[in-house]
Amino acid sequence: MRLAVRTASGLALLALVVLSLFLGTAAVATLVALVMGAGIVEYRQLWRDQPVHPSLLVLVPLAAFFLFRFAYPQLPVAAVGLLVGCLGGLALATARPAAEKPFTSWALAVGGSIWLGYLPGFVLLLYAAAGSRDRAIALVLLTIGISVLGDTAAYLLGSAIGRHPFFPRISPRKTWEGALAGLVVPTLAAGALLPQVLPKLGYPVAIAIAGAASAAAIAGDLVESQLKREAGVKDSSRLIPGHGGVLDRVDSLLFVAAVVYSLLGVAHAF
Repeated sequence: MRLAVRTASGLALLALVVLSLFLGTAAVATLVALVMGAGIVEYRQLWRDQPVHPSLLVLVPLAAFFLFRFAYPQLPVAAVGLLVGCLGGLALATARPAAEKPFTSWALAVGGSIWLGYLPGFVLLLYAAAGSRDRAIALVLLTIGISVLGDTAAYLLGSAIGRHPFFPRISPRKTWEGALAGLVVPTLAAGALLPQVLPKLGYPVAIAIAGAASAAAIAGDLVESQLKREAGVKDSSRLIPGHGGVLDRVDSLLFVAAVVYSLLGVAHAF
């Protein structure tokens, strides 16, 4: 039953993503903003039982400005907003008692805004840089596929033959066998498909980019696992049946999108 619920939720999410990709830039930006908003709510809730919480006065505006900066990079007001959010939030921290750990609260907010505002913006950049709608759809779906395929391969192989713990301090159930599958399978699949989407890209470079992105997916998953362990929770929320919360679904994707876009730019693949 759990697998059926998880599969149904996954298909529904995929349908929503595909629909937004077909509708165009405004729909993609709206979906990314909604995901970012849900992620911020979950991030804030993760710290509800901890002595220090990320400052909402810094977290929300700064994350929004990060995303706005990607959507409208030509507007200087976006850069000004980032400056005000960082420096203004830091200045506000001086007005609070030291016992409230204001600088720690500010740091948690800035870190959260980078994670949930800056990194999601790379999805918008990927969509815009592809050059045509069909190519943009294929590129974004392929980027998502690296995350999903790596996670699936790691789970299946790790469950079947996994024996050697992989980062047991952070996630005791992960194994080296699963991690290797999560690295190799999406590397080969995406390495073979990327040149079909971006003809300027040769196969050796495509495989290298896919390998880096697959490693980034593993790192993103470990980062969120460490965050949940530090906050003392199992899932970021129960928003998505069978999957947990938004952060549980996009943790690796955020890292993958940033790596794919950056390395494709370095390779002049667009």
